[in-house]
Amino acid sequence: MHLATLTLALQAAATVQAAAVPDTTDPRLRHPGRVPPIITAVRVEQAPILDGRLDDAVWQYAPLVGDFTQAEPEDGAQPSERTEVRVVYDGSALYIAARMYDSDPAAISRRLGRRDSYTSSDAFWVSIDSYHDHRTSFIFDANPEGVRSDMVTANDDGHGDDSWDPVWSVATSVDSLGWVVEMKIPFSQLRFSSEEEQIWGINFERSIHRKNEYLRWSWVPNEEEGYTSHFGHLVGIEGVPAPRRLEVLPYAVGTSDYLEGADPRNPFNDGSVYDITAGLDLKYGVTSDLTLDATVNPDFGQVEADPAVVNLSAFETFFPERRPFFVEGANIFQFGAGSGGFTFGAPTLFYSRRIGRAPSMPVLDPDAVYIDYPMNTSIIGAAKLSGKTGGWSVGVLDALTSPEHAAIQYDDASRSSQPVEPLANYAVVSLRKDLRQGASGIGFLGTSVIRNLSDPLFSPLRSSAWSGGMDFFHRFGRNQFVVNGSFSGAHIRGDPTAITLAQLSSARYYQRPDQDYVSLDTTRTSLTGFAGSMQAGKVSGNFLYATDFYAYSPGLEVNDAGFESVADRIFWGMRLNRRWLDPGKVFRNLNISATFANSWNFGGVSLGHSPYLGVNGQFHNYMRFSVGGSYSFTSQSDKETRGGPLMENPARWSANAFIATNYRKPVSVALWGSYTNDVSGAWWSNAGVEVEFRPAGAMTFFVQTSYNRSSSTGFYVTQRRDDLAVATYGGRYVFSGLGQKGVDLTIRANLSVTPNLSIQLWAQPFVAAGDYEGYKELAEAGTFDFLRYGVDNNSTIAFDGSSNTYTVDPDGPGPADPFTFLNPDFRVRSLRTNLVVRWEYMPGSTIFLVWNHNRSGFSNDPNFGAFDEFGQIWSDAQQNTFLVKVNYWMSL
Repeated sequence: MHLATLTLALQAAATVQAAAVPDTTDPRLRHPGRVPPIITAVRVEQAPILDGRLDDAVWQYAPLVGDFTQAEPEDGAQPSERTEVRVVYDGSALYIAARMYDSDPAAISRRLGRRDSYTSSDAFWVSIDSYHDHRTSFIFDANPEGVRSDMVTANDDGHGDDSWDPVWSVATSVDSLGWVVEMKIPFSQLRFSSEEEQIWGINFERSIHRKNEYLRWSWVPNEEEGYTSHFGHLVGIEGVPAPRRLEVLPYAVGTSDYLEGADPRNPFNDGSVYDITAGLDLKYGVTSDLTLDATVNPDFGQVEADPAVVNLSAFETFFPERRPFFVEGANIFQFGAGSGGFTFGAPTLFYSRRIGRAPSMPVLDPDAVYIDYPMNTSIIGAAKLSGKTGGWSVGVLDALTSPEHAAIQYDDASRSSQPVEPLANYAVVSLRKDLRQGASGIGFLGTSVIRNLSDPLFSPLRSSAWSGGMDFFHRFGRNQFVVNGSFSGAHIRGDPTAITLAQLSSARYYQRPDQDYVSLDTTRTSLTGFAGSMQAGKVSGNFLYATDFYAYSPGLEVNDAGFESVADRIFWGMRLNRRWLDPGKVFRNLNISATFANSWNFGGVSLGHSPYLGVNGQFHNYMRFSVGGSYSFTSQSDKETRGGPLMENPARWSANAFIATNYRKPVSVALWGSYTNDVSGAWWSNAGVEVEFRPAGAMTFFVQTSYNRSSSTGFYVTQRRDDLAVATYGGRYVFSGLGQKGVDLTIRANLSVTPNLSIQLWAQPFVAAGDYEGYKELAEAGTFDFLRYGVDNNSTIAFDGSSNTYTVDPDGPGPADPFTFLNPDFRVRSLRTNLVVRWEYMPGSTIFLVWNHNRSGFSNDPNFGAFDEFGQIWSDAQQNTFLVKVNYWMSL
């Protein structure tokens, strides 16, 4: 042995001897109900070389742990292969080495994939609770090809945020004994207290893919609730100073847009538009456990587009957030998280897609010839502070969006502009206190939106909106039982026009004529509402049960910063589950669930009673399945007439089924379907198939398609005021039958050239059609009875093809006035495509090459032929966007 190596080995051995026996009387090492395992980290003067080999002297003398336990397929059984883990550290980073012994190294599953993707490979995970709050974990994992994944979780939940991309390193190798992984995790990428002696929660996990075996170092039975609270302890880290964590990520973006069929005389877009922008992302460690993230002029051109949908309802479609700045750490701003991330019943007080949304105001200038309307509101800058201090989890986010204008050109080539979105500030504050070592907790969240409405054009917008609430959870009975809930309120202010629109919105419909507990007031300049939720039940063991309650008052309005479809609701339900987690003769696991749900509005009207029974499980061959069915009793709807009187919801039943093959195989298939029928003869059906194919070690191909078909007997079309319609409170509410068909196809292809270079393709062809027929009006409030136009009450209906309008006279020669409405029939098709080449050319630094391709078409002809429509997509005008984005990570 060389002298330097011998010296280092002796130093390592001495350090191990000094740190090998932790002080087990330290209260931070205690855990109610069990004794967690402990691993000691050793401080080294010379860091190990990351090469996927364990020949560094520090590894030879660092203490190891190897007592792993199966979690799958046999919970609590001994593993089939041995695993050994060692941990050392220096002044800047934590180093983890794991030896995964394998009796058949040639059979180790090893596949390339992009970062954060599931590669269907063997893998090793380390999960670190550096706050030691038993709630938050930073997870790092790698497969034998060195493909990295990372995630941060909160609320003692194993499902977290994989958009978090810390800068860390890994090296792996496969040899005659199995495979090896070495990890370097800089302290600057973690968050921890300023204590001299650190004690962290930690767990190690390993999967042996070909055996479908999953192992844990700190093991508890699968039937127990929780994730981070089951970790072991990492001790021995001392004297680690708070790192100066200043990370700067400047970027530059070049974009070119090409629009087929554009008017060459259009001064704003003659078919080709070019742009160059730049911006900056910044991350600064204010303290060792508080981090400031900021972005200036952020760009999200590499983010996948939203899927195409046809929304014929009165309610907004919810789309998930995909923009990295807002996705990372989003769980900090989740209201009502409760135990294990359980959020049922708590309103969504913060929905980050409100920031940078499409402008609110339309351009109504009848003389405008060309209009340059902004697609999104620009984000001038945003910042968020997050972490833990003084036992409190802290999250603060603030974003400033710019005023937007639409440019207008007229026939005489003169131009003007119209404001379409005001300057606005969005702020969110979240505080959470963990109690009883994470077994209980209380949290607070508040939001505000303030807009500059100095221009009278913005009178339909709210000048300010505030919301806030408190949530709590409490586990007891050795963590088998939980009570959690939330209380919140919201207040909006603005011009009477804005507050009137809020009262008329589909969330509440204050104008409903057959109720007396709310009233429309067109002079109001504010609106206030509240919400409350409560859940209680048993969450561990084989028998689970719970009851759920929530109430949203009619005045609750959180859509300025949050997301809310319906207010004026009271819900109460019960849940019962029986599960078998240990393998039996037929199933690996099985779950039978039953629920009963009830809902009312604040006027006491019953809006639904519905029992459900479902079964889901997994066979020994890892094939998964679920079947279920529900029945909804006859009830009333206070939304179907869209501000009109109550209308009956006919009784209906529904059934659904799902089956999927072993997703770990090179080819996996999933099938699903559902069917609903009501007593009026209406029905809805859906069927789909999903195929995932991994033909090579570096490629994944995914195809999903679904077919939807329905036949409604009473679908809302429009309404007209008429004092002669006495039975429906002076309004004619027009409905019809509606036959809908739709097919969508989603294609994803991923090719990984190296762990840091990947090519991703996403494409979605989509076609849908709706055929309205049999127009009629609601005959009497609170019923599902109709007067058919052209059949009942001497009424007439005529269609004018030249104007594409229907003319209805509801009583023929009678005194009622005729009215018209546009033909609502439709057929739509679209193709959305996104191709991204992502190259992490240096740790933390990335180049993106992006191609976006879009086509779409619309017709009032509802005749539907899916294959014909898919073929005709290629005749629609196309739009192509090419983008190059380069960023460079600097740690200062």
